[in-house]
Order: sequence, then structure tokens, then C-alpha cells
Amino acid sequence: MPTYADIILPLAVPGTFTYEVPEDMVARVHPGHRVVAAFGRGRKMYSGLVLRTHGELPEGRIAKPILEVLDETPVATGEQLSLWQAIGDHYMCTLGEVMLAAMPGPLMLSSSTRLVAAPETSPAWTGNPRRDMLLDALQHRHELSLQEAGELMGVKDPMPVIKKLMETGALMLAEELKDTWTARTERYVRLSESARGEEALHHWFDALERAPKQLHLLMRYIELSRCLSDDPREVKRDTLLKRSDASAAELKRLCGKGVFVIEERPAGVPSEEAARKPAPVLSEAQAKALQAVRTAFADKPTVLLHGVTASGKTELYMELIAEVVRRGDHVLYLLPEIALTTQIIARMRARFGERVAVFHSRLSQRERTELWMRMLREPGTHPVVVGARSALFLPFGSLGLVIVDEEHDPSYKQQDPAPRYNARDMALVLAGLHGAKVLLGSATPSMESLYNARTGKYGFAPLLVRYGDAALPTIVKVDVADLQRRKRMRGNFSDTLITGIEEALARKEQVIIFQNRRGYVPAWQCETCGWVPECDHCDVSLTYHKRDHGLRCHYCGRRYTPPTSCAACGSNRLRMVGLGTEKVEEELALLLPEARVARMDQDTTRGKHGFERLLARFGEGAIDILVGTQMVTKGLDFDQVTVVGILSADNLMRFPDLRAHERAFQLMAQVAGRSGRKRDPGTVYIQGRDIHHPLIELVAQHDVEGMYARELPLRQAHGYPPFSRMVRIVLKHKNEARVQASADVLAEALRGKLGDRVLGPEPPTVARVRDKHLRVLLLKLERGHYRAEKNFLRDVIDRIFAEAPHRSVQLHVDVDPL
Repeated sequence: MPTYADIILPLAVPGTFTYEVPEDMVARVHPGHRVVAAFGRGRKMYSGLVLRTHGELPEGRIAKPILEVLDETPVATGEQLSLWQAIGDHYMCTLGEVMLAAMPGPLMLSSSTRLVAAPETSPAWTGNPRRDMLLDALQHRHELSLQEAGELMGVKDPMPVIKKLMETGALMLAEELKDTWTARTERYVRLSESARGEEALHHWFDALERAPKQLHLLMRYIELSRCLSDDPREVKRDTLLKRSDASAAELKRLCGKGVFVIEERPAGVPSEEAARKPAPVLSEAQAKALQAVRTAFADKPTVLLHGVTASGKTELYMELIAEVVRRGDHVLYLLPEIALTTQIIARMRARFGERVAVFHSRLSQRERTELWMRMLREPGTHPVVVGARSALFLPFGSLGLVIVDEEHDPSYKQQDPAPRYNARDMALVLAGLHGAKVLLGSATPSMESLYNARTGKYGFAPLLVRYGDAALPTIVKVDVADLQRRKRMRGNFSDTLITGIEEALARKEQVIIFQNRRGYVPAWQCETCGWVPECDHCDVSLTYHKRDHGLRCHYCGRRYTPPTSCAACGSNRLRMVGLGTEKVEEELALLLPEARVARMDQDTTRGKHGFERLLARFGEGAIDILVGTQMVTKGLDFDQVTVVGILSADNLMRFPDLRAHERAFQLMAQVAGRSGRKRDPGTVYIQGRDIHHPLIELVAQHDVEGMYARELPLRQAHGYPPFSRMVRIVLKHKNEARVQASADVLAEALRGKLGDRVLGPEPPTVARVRDKHLRVLLLKLERGHYRAEKNFLRDVIDRIFAEAPHRSVQLHVDVDPL
């Protein structure tokens, strides 16, 4: 009896594809194995993933044979495949799209995949004619596709040869070669064995009496390291030189004399001594919250931890992680931003050592593949994984706990391309597949999570006291309109905020300024007629970036030369309108010339280690004022920050979105929580024109419950989440009339069952992107009939867009949009 396999191909095509398994391969083909299969009329080859094997050929189909089996053991687990199916079903996308998002690139091969020889001085000849022919060709042509390799060797299926060469290291993918990198290292200073202890140090004080600079360097090290106290700290070489105002030569001399030793190790990895440090003692409030979490886990698989900023939620997480690791299970610790992993990973490794792995999109393809395969082959090596949303797809063995930190953060939602999944929601599905617990943590929980906790779906644990009884920051509301009338504004800064910054800098403290708009200014404008330059391919104004003196479209990325005159009336009276982080940085440099100002936004953190380097400089005190977009709001923990400034607070509340007020409250409350975390109470200055808005008052009172009580009745009255499930449908086409007509037909068909719960179609705020016109429909699906109504939606879409002329319209479905 023939055997067939349903295979997931890494393509955005619906469904799986059934192939026949040759008799000699039956014993080697199982779910999770990669196989080579030809697809399409051109017989292009792909490495697909086996979903299941069976003995039934779909009626009316002819099954092509599988060409090759690539793996001896599966590269994906049963739980992973089940998660992929759940994501594909819930977010109405194909399994191929989920596979493309989930698997590292080197594990997915196709005919167009480029091959290169390993970067050796000479080819590693094998004695096999076909393999040596391929290696010789790569020495002369440098790169070949899989298809070209097959033609060169005269075989239809080149994969067996390529697989052998990749296993021996003689061959690699071009993408892997481009991603090679050298791990960043850090240098630490520590006392040599002969200089440890009070008696030994006194000896060196006497010996260095005639070398005052070296003595000062030693004294400053003792101060920074606290080596004579019960709480010693590590000291970085650069930090010591900066704080002591000493030269590298003086430090080298002390090393030569046997006082210091320089230790170099990969960034973020603690010393063995640091990794053996005992866990800190929890405060009374933390211990109470931890017990509440444990009690809630006894009844509920998911618990919401509402902990105010700087309350020590991370220490609670680590206590729970330690318990799970002792049981022999795995832990997934999700963070919304790569920037946060920089700080968290150091704390995690100080507690758990090298058992902690990191996974996010800025790792090279090789690094991601290595971790993936290590977790499959050696599951005990890294029982703790810290990562951004893509870490959800890793092959966990026995998962015991999933922590979703800052669970409210919209960065957990994948926007483009499909699957447009929310990692917070899918973490619950993943945990359910493994029988694991989920802990959601936030100082400003999302409306949905709070609602689920209030209605008993989730357990709930409060932690409403800052660690060490530190006071919540004082909120100072600054009325910009009033100060402008009284001429007390200095550019975009009030004299109140500038005074607060100056006082903080005088105390050697640090400042964060939040402006949620990157670039220099959002627009140029003609003073005569009001004309604003827009992108030629998108209906959006261009943002000016002063650093490269260019106008940039933040939707398609195109750049333009700034105009010298108005394109509408010819006037040369053009002015800059609005405020971006680049301009904020420039104004601060002029107002406070002695301050060291840096900017943290998408433009300054593009490199692989951009976040890490910037945060390291800020943590070491090399930056006095950090200006940033919403990146600076997300869980950063710096002792020296005591002043936070929020500019243009009004603009945060004026987006045409049902979550505008919730998001604005979360952003302001989160960035306010960066101040006064360890020392004196911090101060937050909120600048705006409508400074008496009820939302700003709630931020000033740190009133999450008040925000919930204000927003929830409005959501209920209009049938918005959490009282419904929403689906956003975006239609795109180069012809505006075509996309409007298709949107009207779709809306009419949906209204037959959903009625007035179909909103639109309407053009969005930016109605044309990359030369394509957009129309949007918003659907509100009833929670009690959600699955039936979503199936109805899928059937309607399949029926309408399978026919001309609607087939040419591009359609994106976004389930649970943010």
C-alpha cells in the first residue's frame, strides 16, 4: 500500500501538498522531517516539512514523489507543528507563511538558494567526482543556485551531494556567509590574588605613595567595586578609566605591578563569581505577590501580575524560573523589544549562568539555526530562553513556564508580513500544548488582560509598592499654551522643564526626554499657501532628517531632496512644522551645551548592537540626557535617572484609533516609571496644550484602575474589544476604482450576516502606499459565535476573490488588530 505525506512548503499558498513517499524512504519520513519536493510547472525544488503521513491520496490528484529526505531526526516538534496550525487557523494565513516566520532561513532551501564554498584557502577535495566538480565550479564562479548546481552535475536532484558537502563544512549558504560576525567582548578590571584583602591593599597604598595617579586609580576602583563590602560589584575597564580620569597607560602599569588583572569575555556574560551570587532577598511586598502568583496558578493556567514600575517584577520572575528549572523544565521569557534583552540578559546570566539563551531577529541566521538545533539535540543545555516575539517558535522540549513581560506592549503584534500574530496571545496556546503556566506582567496591563482577570478567566496578583519603598515619581503638568503667552518657552522646552533638567545634571543625575516622532520635523510647509511636500508613491507628508539633509517617506522609505520653493505657488517661504527626536536633540545641545545628549530611535539603533552600545553608554554615565521615541518607555532600569520629560503629550491622544487613550496612558505611565527607581523620588514633566485632559490627570495619579473604569464602559457601549473580537481587512490595488468596487462587494456580502458590525469600507488615514490605493473594512465578531463568524468570513473571501475581476486585488486579513 503506498504511503503519502502532507508537506508544508515555505510559500504563501493555502493548504498542504500531498506527495508520495518512495518505498526506500518510508522508514525515514516522519512528521517534522525536512524533505525535498518539486513544486509547480517549472519543478522548482523546495525543502518542505512533513506534517503527517497517511495512506490516502486525495481524489482526482496525482502525487509527485518526494526526492530526498534531509534529516535523520525531526527539525520540528509535534508541539511546534500544532502551534503553526493554530496560528494559521486563528490569523487566517497559510501554513507556508507561518513556516517562513518560524524557521531560520538556512533550514529552508529552494532552487534559488545560493551556495558558496566555505571560506578556506583551498577547496577541501573529497575524491567524489560530482562533489569535487561542484567545489571546483564554486572556486571559479563563487556562487551557484541549487538549480545551477543540478545542471552542472547533470542530475535532477542535487540535494544528496549538497547535503554531504554542507555536513562536512565544505559548502555553505551565501546568506550564512554574509551573516558571519565576531562576538562583541567587554573588558573588566579585578584585583589580583596578591592585592585582595585590607592588609594587601594597605601595602599597595604605601607602595604607590609616590605615584599619586596610580594611587587615585586604585582608590577609585575600591570605591566603584565595593570590594571591601558585602556587596562587591564588577567594574568595566572603560568605566574605571572614565571615573578616575586616568590613562590606559597608568592602568597597564598597575597590571604590570601585579595590582590588577584585566579579564575579557563576551558581552553580557558574567564572571563565574558573579554567576554564583545568591539570589537577593525579596521584600515583603514581593514575597506576598509571589505567593499570590503561586496560589493563582493552582486554579488558573494564566496569571496577570500587575506590578507598578520599579516594583521588582523581574526578581519575582527569576524566583519562578529557578523553581521550574529545578524541576527540569524549560522557561520562555518573552520581552517586547530587543533593547530590553540587553539589560535583562545580564541579570539572568548573573543568576543562571550560561544556561540562559537569547533569541531575537537581530541574531544572524547562523546563530538562530545553531540555537534551534541545539535545543533539539541537547535540550538541557539552555533551559531558559530570553527573547522577543520570534522566540515563541523555538523547539522547546518540556516547557513549564512562559513569562510575557510588558504584556500590554504593541510590539508583541507582528504587523507585516503574515502571519500577523500576537506573541502574547499565542504564548497561551503554546503553553496549553505543553501543559505549562503563563505569567503576564505589566505596570499598565492591557484592557483585555485586566478584563480577563476581573472576570475570572485569569488569576490576578498585585504588586503595588516600589522596591525598597521608593516613592512613585512626582508629576508636574506644564501648560505650553499658557507659557507661550507669557513668553516662557525656550524653543520647544518650557523653562520649568529646563530648570528641572539643569538641577538634575548639577546633582550628576540623568534625564530621559520622550518624543514619539523620529526625524527632525514631520513636515515642511509653504507659509503662503500651506502646501506640504508629499511622497510621490504614498499619500503622506515627508519627514525631514537633518543629519542627511533629506526628506524621507516613513512608509516606503524613499528619499527626496528638500525643495527650495513651493511646488504649488512658487513661494520660497518654506517653514518646518512639528517636532521630531532629531530636533529635540539639537535644541538640547544648544540650551545645555555642557550636557552629553544622545538619541535613541529607529535611525540610531539600526546596527546589530545599536541598542546594546547605546544603553551601555547610558548605564555607564557617558550620556546625561537620552532623547527617544517609545523605545525609552519599555522597562529600562537605570539608577541615575531622576527626571523625565514628555513633550507634545496632546499628540499621543489624538490618533483615530479605538485604543488611542489606552496607548497614550500606557506610554506616559511607562516612561514616567523610568525615573526615581532607586534613589530620590523622580520628577516627570508632562508638556501639552490640553494639560487638564482627564487622561493626563489619571497619569498624574498613577491610576490604572481609574483608566480601566473610564475606558471599559465606552468599549462596551460601542461593542469594541474586550466585548468583541475584531478583524481588519485591507484591500490594495493600483487602480482606485477597482479596489473601491471590490471593497464594496465584500462589505455587502458580509453585511448579509454581520449587519452593522461591518464598518466601512473607508480609505485609511494614509490611503495610498507604494502606488497602491487602500480600503479598509473593520469587523466586530461576537465572542460567543466567533469561530462560526470567522468561518463565514473565510468562505466569503474565498468565493469573491477567486473570481475576476476581484482576483487582482491584494487582500490582507488582520485578526485582533492593534
